[in-house]
Amino acid sequence: MLKGIDVSSHNGDINWGAVKSQIDFAIIRLGYGDNVERQDDSYFIKNVNGCIDNGIPFGVYIYSYALNLGGNESIQSEIDHTKRMLSKISQKPFCVYIDMEDDGTIKLGKTMLTNFALEFCKQIAQAGYRAGVYANENWFRNYLQVSTIASYGYSIWCAKYSTNKPNITSNYDIWQYTSEGRLNGINTVVDMNNMIKDIRNVTPQPTPTNFQIIYQTWDDVKNKWLSNVINDSDYAGIYGHDVCCVYANANIGNVYYKVSYVSYKQDENGNWVYSKSKWLPEVKNRNDYAGLYNKPIDGFMIKSDTKQLMYRVHLRKQKRWLPWVTGYNTKDSNNGYAGIIGQEIDAIQIK
Repeated sequence: MLKGIDVSSHNGDINWGAVKSQIDFAIIRLGYGDNVERQDDSYFIKNVNGCIDNGIPFGVYIYSYALNLGGNESIQSEIDHTKRMLSKISQKPFCVYIDMEDDGTIKLGKTMLTNFALEFCKQIAQAGYRAGVYANENWFRNYLQVSTIASYGYSIWCAKYSTNKPNITSNYDIWQYTSEGRLNGINTVVDMNNMIKDIRNVTPQPTPTNFQIIYQTWDDVKNKWLSNVINDSDYAGIYGHDVCCVYANANIGNVYYKVSYVSYKQDENGNWVYSKSKWLPEVKNRNDYAGLYNKPIDGFMIKSDTKQLMYRVHLRKQKRWLPWVTGYNTKDSNNGYAGIIGQEIDAIQIK
């Protein structure tokens, strides 16, 4: 087991020459939040150079406050912040982590927070780095779908200040076990970590070999996102409950998908009856979800730029699965969709 620390400007000036004999690695904060210079960690360059000069393998992390996909207080701004700081250093870190533990973001819910983590890791991996997510045990158990994140091969760094190991639903590479460590060369208490799996070799994100399509649906009765499904191991949805929205992505390449939603009107007797259907714009990966809350869908289609996908839907009123479909053609929104216009869908399946 390898011993390490994580540090930021809060630890002040560090004598890395004195520290190097006591640790096997370090993880250094590059900043926090949006891509503005005042939110850079003022000791980042000094700490990175201290590790480089003393031959200490190092990773880096950014503390996340993201509340949006784009614009201010967004995950995209934090990704841009990370890339800008990485461009300032002469050696690649062994991993680039997003630190997700801020109470102000809990209101976003597990699905959105997980999507933020996946988007960060995806773009960092595409830039040629190994990517990962840091959180404490409580967050990995209650606010992040850690097994989904880990299924992509992203590194998991888990905090639990205890002699007992973290209890989460995936393996983890690093365990932050105390914030009260003491080392010669550092004048403050310091976070201490055990690296369970040696990931110090600076290599790009490993390429997954087994293709996985990961997807979930918004349930109109429970009024929440249901759990993720991988491939056709199960279906997404609950029989008898309308599907309103879909989230999807793959561990290799990109997926593109869209849905048609149903509108109703009142007839002369005051009954709600089918009025019309409308296809919504295509969505890429989890940059957004396809659908509208409280609007049942009656059509679904999806494609991948690396694999041919097949998909089918279950009709709520007819209580039956329709045949598998393929051949999504974005030039004709009605070519290759699964469903019957005007018939609400209560489950989808993809393989």
